[in-house]
Amino acid sequence: MLEDKATRRLVEREIAKHPIDYSLMTVAVINQIAYLGGRVARLRGAMGRGVDVKRELQLICDIVEGMRGINGVVNDVQIDG
Repeated sequence: MLEDKATRRLVEREIAKHPIDYSLMTVAVINQIAYLGGRVARLRGAMGRGVDVKRELQLICDIVEGMRGINGVVNDVQIDG
């Protein structure tokens, strides 16, 4: 069971595009399945104002599921606050 590090980096780049605090989020890609875990939260200050973290997380999952090299997403991410 080998982790696909290149695909994991692509997933992490996609997550970084979204206005959420993903610093405690974990990402692994094993056998073409993306495993998302850890915690996410709203960004502090003006950047996080009005951001629906749950919606952003769902959007991330939808985009990742459609990525080349990904055949599924396991979302075990907790949303803070």
